[in-house]
Amino acid sequence: MSLKRRSLNRLSYHSNNKQKIQKEILSWYDSFGRHDLPWQNRPIYEIWISEIMLQQTQVKTVKLFFRKFIKKFPNLEKLIHADLDEILEMWSGLGYYRRAKNIYAACRVIEEDYNSRFPTNFADIVKLPGIGRTTASAIATFSNNGHYSILDANVKRLLTRVYNINTIKKAESDKILWELSEDLLPQSRSSDFIQAYMDLGSIICKSNKPNCDGCPLSNLCITNTANLRINNHKPQSKVKKLIKEEKLWSLVIIDSHNNFYLEKISLGNLWSGLYSSPIFTSKAKLIEWAKSKNLVQFLTEKLYSFQHRLSHINFTIDAILCNVDEDKKISLIQDNWYNLSNITKGVPKYQNKIIDKFGRV
Repeated sequence: MSLKRRSLNRLSYHSNNKQKIQKEILSWYDSFGRHDLPWQNRPIYEIWISEIMLQQTQVKTVKLFFRKFIKKFPNLEKLIHADLDEILEMWSGLGYYRRAKNIYAACRVIEEDYNSRFPTNFADIVKLPGIGRTTASAIATFSNNGHYSILDANVKRLLTRVYNINTIKKAESDKILWELSEDLLPQSRSSDFIQAYMDLGSIICKSNKPNCDGCPLSNLCITNTANLRINNHKPQSKVKKLIKEEKLWSLVIIDSHNNFYLEKISLGNLWSGLYSSPIFTSKAKLIEWAKSKNLVQFLTEKLYSFQHRLSHINFTIDAILCNVDEDKKISLIQDNWYNLSNITKGVPKYQNKIIDKFGRV
């Protein structure tokens, strides 16, 4: 069957079943959707923060970080007056730190261009750093500032299966999926509908082992009713990245009061803006740096080797303990010492592993 013929069939199927699909999605959401998320029915500021956090992070993880972040920055005014280090501190452990930097950059735009008030117009929201079409749509719709549909990974997967959109180039399939997603959006209960979209995709129409028996669209899903292989009808995914293996060395400097010496990380874009024990790409560079700071005499035999994995790199980190006598002359920045109760900088997860190993004694 030609591509044109398949498109006509899809449009006809959509037209005939649009209202049924809308009704089933909303009915399912009323009974099984998520209605108690901490950012639901909240000011647009909180909705913005939640949507940025939800980029590449699951709901269950975001809940804890969202509450902590809003407690620290309860309103936009507080956040605008925060520096990047304060924001990164609250983001510490959530990962994908560029999102936190985008929040900081967006604050500068909001302060300068919108009189320190979060914009409510979709065209203005989508221009802010770190915000694309789907994120802007969610912010505007959830805050009752318009009716905009979304196309995140969950919605892509759901619609791809319902309409059996396969063997189509990604650019073309995305265009079709956006058109379907937008046309399915009802003008009434649009906020509930896009939440239902995401819930249905993440809870029922999962990438692996979808629960077709529990899906409200099981009788309307072409992939299911035609008994097609589910795994052949996922949205086209990116080529799987190869996981690189790399080695790092960390010099864990602790004084007699159990204070840690931390400094800003400078390893390209990795963990940029965060603080940790001095980290190096080789043991030789670690020793050279220790010599330059008059620290070699304080190096110990204690070595902690552990794994730390990012999405595309698996690091092996060897952490060497350096116990410093505060009375000795060393060349370290005085302001860079932190005890466990006053670490006011954002730290990567690997630093928390180091603190757990060497600091809680």
